[in-house]
Amino acid sequence: MLQRTSGLIPARPGLAPNGKAEIGACADILPSARRSITRSIRAGRFGTTLPLSSTYRGACRPSEQQPGTEQESRRCGHWLRLFWLVVVLLLPMATGAGAQEAAETLSIGDKVTVTVFGQADLSGDFVLDGAGAVNMPLAGRVRVAGLTVPDAERRIRGALMDGYLRDAVVSLRVAELKPVYIMGEVRSPGSYPFRHGLSVLGAIALAGGYRVGDESLSVLKSELLLAEERERLLDGSLQALTARRLRLEAERDGAKLLAPSGSGGGSAQILAGEQEILDFQRRAREGERALLSQQVARLESEKTALTEQAGLAERQVELTREQSSEYSKLAATGHGLRTVQVEREREYARTRSDAARLKAELAKNETTLGELMLRVQEADTTFMRRVVLELQEARQKILEVERSMPVAREIADGRRRRLAANGGSGTASDWNIRIMRQAGLAPMTIGAGFETALQPGDIVQITPKGGWAENSSAAEASTSPRLPAGIASRE
Repeated sequence: MLQRTSGLIPARPGLAPNGKAEIGACADILPSARRSITRSIRAGRFGTTLPLSSTYRGACRPSEQQPGTEQESRRCGHWLRLFWLVVVLLLPMATGAGAQEAAETLSIGDKVTVTVFGQADLSGDFVLDGAGAVNMPLAGRVRVAGLTVPDAERRIRGALMDGYLRDAVVSLRVAELKPVYIMGEVRSPGSYPFRHGLSVLGAIALAGGYRVGDESLSVLKSELLLAEERERLLDGSLQALTARRLRLEAERDGAKLLAPSGSGGGSAQILAGEQEILDFQRRAREGERALLSQQVARLESEKTALTEQAGLAERQVELTREQSSEYSKLAATGHGLRTVQVEREREYARTRSDAARLKAELAKNETTLGELMLRVQEADTTFMRRVVLELQEARQKILEVERSMPVAREIADGRRRRLAANGGSGTASDWNIRIMRQAGLAPMTIGAGFETALQPGDIVQITPKGGWAENSSAAEASTSPRLPAGIASRE
């Protein structure tokens, strides 16, 4: 710190006796001090002691004081006090500028203007490429992504002084700021020019406010009612299909009762209806099988009777044949009549005809019985085929409904959130705000509030609370580390 000395006047070679030169020397302190303070603040070296340049460091040295110059000493002290006043006034401005520069770093796509004093061929506008570098003449590609403006100046200066220039003076400024992008529940999503000090709330205002404000409550309520109605229809369809599946499984397994369900009253009514269908179909199937079984039993009885008659007819044929043979022997010896012999042969032929007829009836009975058994088997097969096909169809429909249920619930929840947001307080607690920001070469997603300051190129996503962005961005934010301002990504 400068120390004030009373009664001493700084002396410098070549000073005029009227003291005007001394005043001019003291006045030279101000611009030099301002430049030194600004450089120190930007470089982060500003501490409790202000840096003093050689111009005003030797302005009031006790070793060069001359006696009898009290008036000039007072004038110099006046200029020193004025200098400190200017320092106090410039300090907040320089500190604010340094903080703003430290908060904003260069990223991919920024357009910057680089000026190398005295080297017009090396100056110009450059755009940071995909690797975060600018292609400088002589120096080549210099990576500056993730750096603040002063750090980028020093890096470019070092690259130019590495075998090209002896003492390069480099100035860099952002020529064109990237816009901010606003999307989600706003009236006019899109890109907007960046302004210093722009916050999330200001960006929402630029986008025209919340989009839900354009829709009336009646429209939102109608959409919510339709979404809830679809959700209820899908839920009812799922219950009906589940009860149908239970009934078909019971028919397949031959069960008489459906498995109990733990659902509500609506599901119990559906199960009761399916139980009635199961009982009716079971009774109809049992009645059909009973009729077929009775026909089978009758045919089997007829078959038994015909088999017995056929056996008796065969026995009668044998007896008639023996009787006819014996009488033929008597007739051959002259002890029998020819007419009686013919009658015996006719009786034998008639018994053979009766036996053949009984065999034919028995064969017909067996054919009818076989056809009836085939009908019984076909009835069982047709029933099981129908049950299996309907069961497969029911399971397929259940799968489709189960796939549609989450979407319907999400749509209904989205309608509820939009309705709640439209009638909400409009505070940050009603909205989920995410910002995607380019940190050096790697993008990152951060949570934000209405007062969060934006940077050029930020993408702001605004959704009602509980939206999909909240869950999808949480994992991304946890895996994307944020680079501190002024620290570049490693080359």
